[in-house]
Amino acid sequence: MKKIYKHIIFGLIIAISVYACKMSYSFTGINISKDIKTFQVDYFPNNAPLIEPGLNEDFRNKLIDRIDRQTNLTQVKSNGDIIFQGEIIDYKIEPVALSAGQTAAKNRLTIALKIEYTNTKNADDNFDKRYSWYYEYPAATGLNDIKTQAQEDILNTILDNLFNDTLAKW
Repeated sequence: MKKIYKHIIFGLIIAISVYACKMSYSFTGINISKDIKTFQVDYFPNNAPLIEPGLNEDFRNKLIDRIDRQTNLTQVKSNGDIIFQGEIIDYKIEPVALSAGQTAAKNRLTIALKIEYTNTKNADDNFDKRYSWYYEYPAATGLNDIKTQAQEDILNTILDNLFNDTLAKW
């Protein structure tokens, strides 16, 4: 009979502990305050010296899609609880590896964005930061041959870093 009481008491202690702690965790690593319900992603102008048409909309759409897929936040056009603003500030191709004949063996496509993140519920989270990433490819390969994949890889890496800085808080 004493064993039954021990099991009941142990079960009650566990139940009370779990209820009292109100533990919160996420399998996606998202760390969003419960008072944040909406997000806003403003237009991202392309102010790079070399402009790739549509790149700004590609980035904006990828950001919206990522937030939609990985959070329960609702997108709004204005007055969002969290706001993403920014611009494309650089899009460049440069040689990064020289061959014996002093010609480029590899080229690097680099894309940089300036992002302003505003959390209207917690001003301590606000920041203005530059995000940049690159994609290297053989110099014998034309940019048009790799552009779609390169831009996809670069934007996804930038999005991962932005998402970790804002919503996952890693």
